[in-house]
Amino acid sequence: MASDDEADEPGISDEVDRSGKYGEPRIYDPDFTGPIKQRSCTDILCTILFIAFIIGWACISIFALIYGDPQLLLYPTDTAGKKCGHDPGVEDKPYLHFFDISKCANPVALIAGCPTLQVCVKKCPSTNFFASPFASEEQLCVRDVRERFYCRPGVDATEEASGGGFARTCQSLLARDCAPYTVASAPILDRCVPTLGAEQVVNGTLVDSNNKTMGDLSLQSIMTACENLGSFLKIKGFGQDVGKDFQSAWWVIVVALIVCMFVSLLWILLMRWFTSIMVWTALFGSLGAIIYGCVYTYLRYDRLKDTETNQPTDNSKAMTVNAFTSSASSLLQQKNTWLAFFICLVVLGVILLLLIIILFKRLRIAIEVIEEASKSVTSILTTLFFPLVPWLLQLVVVAFFITMALYIASMGTSEYRVTALPDDCTNGCSNFAMNETCNPEEFSKTCLSQCPDAECTFYGYNKFESIPYLHFYNLFALLWVMFFVSAMGEMILAGAFAAWYWTFDKQKNLPALPLLSSATRTLRYHIGTLAFGALIIAIIRLIRLILDYIDKKCQQYPGNQVVKVIMCCCKCCMWCLEKFMKFINRNAYIMCAIYGKNFCTSAKDGFNLIMRNILRVLAVNSVCDFLLFLGKILITAAVTVGSFYFLDNRIPIKGLDTVVPETQNSWVPTITIALGCYFITSLFFSVYEMAVDTIFLCFLEDIERNDGSAEKPYFMSKDLMKLIGKKNKPPPKSPPT
Repeated sequence: MASDDEADEPGISDEVDRSGKYGEPRIYDPDFTGPIKQRSCTDILCTILFIAFIIGWACISIFALIYGDPQLLLYPTDTAGKKCGHDPGVEDKPYLHFFDISKCANPVALIAGCPTLQVCVKKCPSTNFFASPFASEEQLCVRDVRERFYCRPGVDATEEASGGGFARTCQSLLARDCAPYTVASAPILDRCVPTLGAEQVVNGTLVDSNNKTMGDLSLQSIMTACENLGSFLKIKGFGQDVGKDFQSAWWVIVVALIVCMFVSLLWILLMRWFTSIMVWTALFGSLGAIIYGCVYTYLRYDRLKDTETNQPTDNSKAMTVNAFTSSASSLLQQKNTWLAFFICLVVLGVILLLLIIILFKRLRIAIEVIEEASKSVTSILTTLFFPLVPWLLQLVVVAFFITMALYIASMGTSEYRVTALPDDCTNGCSNFAMNETCNPEEFSKTCLSQCPDAECTFYGYNKFESIPYLHFYNLFALLWVMFFVSAMGEMILAGAFAAWYWTFDKQKNLPALPLLSSATRTLRYHIGTLAFGALIIAIIRLIRLILDYIDKKCQQYPGNQVVKVIMCCCKCCMWCLEKFMKFINRNAYIMCAIYGKNFCTSAKDGFNLIMRNILRVLAVNSVCDFLLFLGKILITAAVTVGSFYFLDNRIPIKGLDTVVPETQNSWVPTITIALGCYFITSLFFSVYEMAVDTIFLCFLEDIERNDGSAEKPYFMSKDLMKLIGKKNKPPPKSPPT
């Protein structure tokens, strides 16, 4: 029998609501031995709806593949509609040059398009050059000057006339076909972006290499464009450093992630025999890591507090590419950064310490449940690697979504318009008018042959009006399918662990291939149930995304505090609703995996079971999740800290410095290792979390269904029986003959 202290321990005593408010407990069934075999398809309407939705997604994808071209988004396109560096005629011209960069002050214009003539060039201009003054000084517009003109394709500024001299005057060239000025630029995202240095700005005036000025050119507009585009230059500089760090430290990242995988696997295997030790190690190991982090961050803060000096700032307007490419590692050289780290770690340490103190008495039953989960996981080792299957499926879904998003965004047809039509062009051009749409082939055959000065040029792309709706469909498809795959993984694991729990003699009578059997039942009978649950979460997540979009739009109009409060409340409520529904869905999948009922019935049965045992749920479920989370954090922290010390060459081992890769910022591969390691540990521990939830629900049903007698024995382990003050009674002895 359990002691009085154990019986009074919160969450361990037999606190079951038997009022009938949350349904009646299940009665004993001598034929019940785990997930039922005889079942039928559930939620058939949802199955049909889901399949129809997937077919619709496939049809949209085919439509997008036919009319879309992602290269229009990935590569710069000139005014003629040609992709620089890729289309015929511009294969050797990878960069896009803007005739008037001042009209591209908005960074979005670099992708969406600028209201100025754009041409593909072999290289960006290296110096400033003002061509407009030569329009009024024709005698100075010599060949050397003309060779510096940037003109539209097919226009040669140095072309000579048959009778001598040049075929066209500079005034006619600069009126429409050539850039009035060029500014020293650097290729950013394959676009020529100005880089204004001190040698190009004199006394607040933009000058060229010949010290000429251009009076009608607004220096401020150029400067504004450069300021707005500076973020691109900064990203480029940072991206170059990151790329170099990844290139030199890639093998360290790979080795660290492999080590993380083996440590996670070893941790799970050790949990089978040393559950209590591993749990307490996770608790106090995490607390010790936080204390160490507090000491380390404070020492760094104290050291920088005495050595930090303010660097003088240059308030001049001169700008270069280097002005935008600052090293991100400078943040780690500021004392306030380490002070923020220190404060965060102190708060985390205090919270963890309080949780250990508050939950200390409730840890015993949580440890026992985790130990039961460990036994089930090690008995069905295939469950450890099964999460790779839904993860790979989700990876495929995300890749498909991104691909379709690019194709849908690029859907459209090229539009050409008449940009030049002299008044004397009558023969063959009567069907065309200025600024009206035209077909280049038809225009060339009918009008251009009669009037060489007429032009039908590329105007832009006519986007389909249905594009926003297609994006909406594509986004919702992503959400629904992602949650469906996640639900499928949960139900398959739940069926396998339930089969393990409801086997009385787990050493001899465990079903063969329980994971495969569960997967077969799930995919054969319960696709509709998975689709139903996933649809609910997808709708809630979509509403949250819409609220986020509205909130960002509202931030453009500051001052209305009431709207901000309302939006904050709505977002908070939807977040809570999503968490609650995920909890309901998870339990519904477990009950469906066991009993084969539809989603609503399974959700109701799971909810009622939890509410009848709410004290145990509050005492055990949250504590188990917390303990498993600490295990993930401890493994991730250990591998990350070890990798950081190796990359920062702080491990005092002779000769080790010869293999340490050189990096600009050691924290870049370190953060990559931390994120990758946490993902790997989450992948392995997600099996544990599902095992804990499944076994805990089975444990609650076991208490309600059985009484420990010889006719109704408990399926739980003896240790769990001791914690709740229960035990199986031996069968009655046969009377002597």
